[in-house]
Amino acid sequence: MPLRSRPLTDADDARPLRVLLRRPMLVALAALTTVALTTLALAVAVVSVLGPRVDRANEMLAAVQDGHIAMLDQETGLRGFLVTREVRFLQPYWRGVSDLRRTDAALDRIAGEDPGLAVHVRELQEAQQRFITGWVEPVLTTQPAIGDTVALGELLSREKALFDHYRTVEGHIRELMEERREQVGVQRSAIVLGGAVLGLVVALAVALAVRRAGRRLAGQLLPPTQRVRETLASLASGDLDSRATETGPAELRDIAGDVNALGVALRERSDLVAARERELMGARDEAERAGQAKTAFLATMSHEIRTPLNAVLGLTDLLLTTSLTDEQRGHLETVSHSGDSLLALINDILDFSKIEAGELDLEQAPFDIAGLVYDVAQLLAPQAAGKGLDLLVDIPGDGSWRAVGDGARLRQVLTNLVGNAVKFTTAGQVVVSLAGEESGGVLACRLAVSDTGIGIPAGQRHRLFRSFSQGDASITRSYGGTGLGLAISQRIARAMGGDITVDSREGGGSTFTVAVRLAVAPAAPEDDPGGSLAGRRLLVVDDNATNLRILEHQLGRTGATCVLVDSGAAALAALEDGSFDACLLDLHMPGMGGEELAARLRAHPVAGAMPLVLLSSAAHIPCDGAVTFDARLHKPVRPERLAQTLQAVLQRAAGSRADGSSGAVPALSRPAGQRLRVLVAEDHAVNAHLIGLYLRQLGHDSVHVENGALAVEAVRRDSYDVVLMDAQMPVMGGVAATTAIRALDVPQPVVVAVTASVLASDRTAFHAAGADEFLTKPVRMATLGDALERVAAGRPGGIAVAAQVAPAGDVPGDVPGDVLDRETVEELRDLGEDGFAHLYRRYADGLTETVAALLAADITTADPHDENGTPRLAHRLKGSSAAMGALRLAEICRQLEEADAASPGRDDALTALRDESRRVHEAVAALLGGEQARAAGPGGPAPTIRA
Repeated sequence: MPLRSRPLTDADDARPLRVLLRRPMLVALAALTTVALTTLALAVAVVSVLGPRVDRANEMLAAVQDGHIAMLDQETGLRGFLVTREVRFLQPYWRGVSDLRRTDAALDRIAGEDPGLAVHVRELQEAQQRFITGWVEPVLTTQPAIGDTVALGELLSREKALFDHYRTVEGHIRELMEERREQVGVQRSAIVLGGAVLGLVVALAVALAVRRAGRRLAGQLLPPTQRVRETLASLASGDLDSRATETGPAELRDIAGDVNALGVALRERSDLVAARERELMGARDEAERAGQAKTAFLATMSHEIRTPLNAVLGLTDLLLTTSLTDEQRGHLETVSHSGDSLLALINDILDFSKIEAGELDLEQAPFDIAGLVYDVAQLLAPQAAGKGLDLLVDIPGDGSWRAVGDGARLRQVLTNLVGNAVKFTTAGQVVVSLAGEESGGVLACRLAVSDTGIGIPAGQRHRLFRSFSQGDASITRSYGGTGLGLAISQRIARAMGGDITVDSREGGGSTFTVAVRLAVAPAAPEDDPGGSLAGRRLLVVDDNATNLRILEHQLGRTGATCVLVDSGAAALAALEDGSFDACLLDLHMPGMGGEELAARLRAHPVAGAMPLVLLSSAAHIPCDGAVTFDARLHKPVRPERLAQTLQAVLQRAAGSRADGSSGAVPALSRPAGQRLRVLVAEDHAVNAHLIGLYLRQLGHDSVHVENGALAVEAVRRDSYDVVLMDAQMPVMGGVAATTAIRALDVPQPVVVAVTASVLASDRTAFHAAGADEFLTKPVRMATLGDALERVAAGRPGGIAVAAQVAPAGDVPGDVPGDVLDRETVEELRDLGEDGFAHLYRRYADGLTETVAALLAADITTADPHDENGTPRLAHRLKGSSAAMGALRLAEICRQLEEADAASPGRDDALTALRDESRRVHEAVAALLGGEQARAAGPGGPAPTIRA
């Protein structure tokens, strides 16, 4: 008969559990004991029997996986080394070797514990050893020659076969271990299931015993226990705000309170863990991005893009040195410029990846900050001129600007800022100013780049220095770019102990200021131009107030007195107040331009003889106008260049007055608009191109032929005013060609002999053949202009000898690196940046081939008429090198030209030729802005040099 339970009261509900569970406790204890013993038995079986088998399978799989990774490291490292021959790719290989030893030791230990695995471990290690002995060790011993793609392909094919065999063995072992682990899992499931069944049986048995007591306790324990259980389940599922109601027996009330306290603690701990997890995930993501950037950019970009791009640009430059139509040359130059832009883009990305990887290393070497600023300004002047902008430089001259640091990186920063200023400015000017304070051997330098461009809205300034970000990030933006330039520049500036700041307003221009701290370098000894214009009174005409201030500052340091006016009308009015020694004129001014003002000054009764110096921001200064100038200079002009030019024109004017002639004679005294037609007979392409640029700058037309026979035929077919005749040419030399021209029954041109020889016998031979003038290479534009002036004036016959090639040990003022003559380089810059760069490119491209031919020339023959003989090759290289300012190289060529096979110093001269030609290659690369690939020069691989 079932028991009847009396109604429970709150007093009964609140009694302690020990009272309520007194009778069923024994039954429950027995049940718990049974279940505990059963669980313990199951745990012992699982841990002692199945656990080691699972652990051994896991260890075996982990060791096989680690061994696979180690083998992959060896394979990829050696493949990278074979393809690139760069030692850094061997680092993964050595790491793989070390890891493989460790994994083999682990495999041996596992095989010792489980003899059943020994056979598979031995098979795996044999496959590894076959790969190592069959491919790795031979590759480490001997590598195929660079460029031997057949041998490389065979080697990589053998490696693939051996590695595939290893992968097959390794995959078999993996499958075996997976099968073992699955078997153990099945056994473990069976044991657990059996234990569960056993527990169920025990529970059913106990249930019968506790049923009576359970009914009585159900009303007292189950509701509060259920509430506590539900609360715990909610906390376990993540609902940390769930709380239990504190009812039932005293112990359950205490448990409910503890559960609620646990919920509060879990909530607090969860908040802390979530915050920490967010921090760790952010750090992990940042580290992964940095690693991916380093790997992807440095490896993929460098190998997959730069290698084919180098071939494209190199072959484009080679094509540009061949005979092309104007349309073909235009297309190829477009390809070359586009490739240069792409290369600059890749360089920005690679620079950024190096900085992100912490690999930005700054050099510490002396350099001149002022010279660096002028170099950058002159490099970007053609771009500014193409947009009609004034690019000005304002540098105080009251102190030394030599410092110790990474000049190349600072040049990169300044080039980026000035390039941005030019790009985002459509009208007005860009001013680069330099200021600084020295204290305790440290120069706090500030470089400011100000423009009158579009400005930067306040809402977009925060994006300026972000990586891959631009002020205008829309797809319809007007200006391209990666958005890396300012980010890289800021990182470089900060690495130099400074920073970049910006001050801008929309539509009102911007000023970017680079502040860096550099160690002060000892002042380099140099000639002081100060005082060279002392007592001179100069008239400076420019509509740009900033440029007037800069010119006044520069000229004031030389002792000159400047009168500044901002228009042509004001300049003419200033003449009423007194005379001037010289006048500096801007080319483009509103109202009255520089040419019109010069024409009025030439017609002025007082200022007609005054020297006129033209200052222009244009990329090409016209030379065939109605009025010629005594000198033409491009903005921005270096202070020493400006002072030297003014001193030269003033000395020339003084000499002209001493001769009784007018003080300011145009460069070519001929009627306005008259041009001379000049035939250039020159077999050396660089010399011919240089003479052609000179003639174009002087306002004349020219036609080029490659030998004397073609020159005679050209004079027979057409009419020329002047023939510039080289002495040593193939087919027919200059003397024979001059004799043949004089024998023609045609209107006779003026023949001007141009040769690198300075012997009196050569001049005598040319005059005997009928030459009118004799010019010695290297020919300068001023010397050529004087000779053509006499031709136009109808008074040829004077002998003009150009500056001789200086000995190799006495070349003052060479730049860069004491290799190229500074005066020659500066004079060639007056040809314009395009002509200047193209001229040096052609010279550098032909230098390697000529030097290699000289080194390989037959020393037993010394026939001066042999085009492949040492005398002829040395003569040609001597002339072009002297014209380009490579005076030491020209002197070495002169020694080789005069030496014979028995000369004791011939071998030394050839060694000096090889070394000096390398230096010339490097100097030309640096001169053209560092964009040229560094040619190895004679005696080694010679990549194409790019401008």
